Amino acid sequence: MERIKALIARFGRIIFLFFMGIILIIYVALGVLYMQQAPQQRDLADQMNKLSAILRTPLTSIDPLNAENEAIYKKLAPLSDAEAIAMLVNLAKTSGIDVTEGVRKFQIPIPSRSTVSVGSGSYQLLSFKGIFVQGAPDKIASFISTLDSGARLENMVLTVLIIEDVEVPLAGVEAEQFAEKESVQKAVREMMADNGIVLLRHPVSRVFGRATNYMGDDPGTLGIFEGFPDNTTTAAEKGYSGNATPKDGYLLTMHDKINSANTTLYSTTNYTQTLKTQWYYTIEDDGTVQQWTGSSLAVATEFSYSGPSKPETRVTVDIAIYFKRR
Repeated sequence: MERIKALIARFGRIIFLFFMGIILIIYVALGVLYMQQAPQQRDLADQMNKLSAILRTPLTSIDPLNAENEAIYKKLAPLSDAEAIAMLVNLAKTSGIDVTEGVRKFQIPIPSRSTVSVGSGSYQLLSFKGIFVQGAPDKIASFISTLDSGARLENMVLTVLIIEDVEVPLAGVEAEQFAEKESVQKAVREMMADNGIVLLRHPVSRVFGRATNYMGDDPGTLGIFEGFPDNTTTAAEKGYSGNATPKDGYLLTMHDKINSANTTLYSTTNYTQTLKTQWYYTIEDDGTVQQWTGSSLAVATEFSYSGPSKPETRVTVDIAIYFKRR
């Protein structure tokens, strides 16, 4: 009996230690599990705090979105044929194109209308095919650049562009300007050759900022000595050695030419019959004439065509304007 009790007591301690070990293992496992969950709990808490902050923030007003949509519809608002044509005419005029009907430098065909699908949307299309424009190259370039950039109408697309460079005979005022300039240039060459001049000593140069339309001295302006192309070179500088008083300068009208065989003699010569020209002139020492619209070069414009014609650019343009109805 005593042996049985001793055996039971022995096994009882083992069983007790076994159960205590199991409890210890469970405790440690729960501790490890808790330690692993702690960062997850902190992350969850941070997410809850951020969500709470978002929920506390008031919703953005829909007004800006409505305003943006309204602006888009306004840009895509339909234009009548007359409104579209007026816009194109104004654009050409702003670019410096001559839109006068009789000149035929700007012609707009009758437009056509159609409906096209773009993506999931349906748009109305106003098409101009074969718009004709002609003018100075820089003005044509300005017109095409503005047309293609969408600066005037964002929903306008340039679809076809054909460019041709041409020479156009001068006409009207331009033809008159060219004829007068050629006459003055020819008279200058004749005067320089007749007087044995290679370079003018004191030319009426553009560097002084003034041009003149007096080809010789005006007898009606006493005390003022005018003349072109050189009204400054003295008679002595021209080679005169006599006792008379010939006029100074190398002039195109009423020029006192020194006799090369006998420098004590001179004679008055006209290389042009015009004392006063319509336009104004400067000249460089080699005899190159420049023509201006006024005497003050600060505000005058130079006439620069060197021949009886001028370069122009012709373009044929197709454009399409997209509209969207509400």
